[in-house]
Amino acid sequence: MNDTQNTPIPFLEALRRIEALTLKIQRERLAAFETVEETYAEIQGLRLVLVARVAALRSVTG
Repeated sequence: MNDTQNTPIPFLEALRRIEALTLKIQRERLAAFETVEETYAEIQGLRLVLVARVAALRSVTG
């Protein structure tokens, strides 16, 4: 996963990465469980970054 603490991933790039990883999970299914588990963990990390950014934007504008 990208080191989002040191080099923040751009918002749209994170969304695209989540989409690509989701498609990967759908393709591989349980055939490659270890990979799917790692991929899902990356998605969760990206989602946390995005949620934090949206919250920060709301606090600035709201």
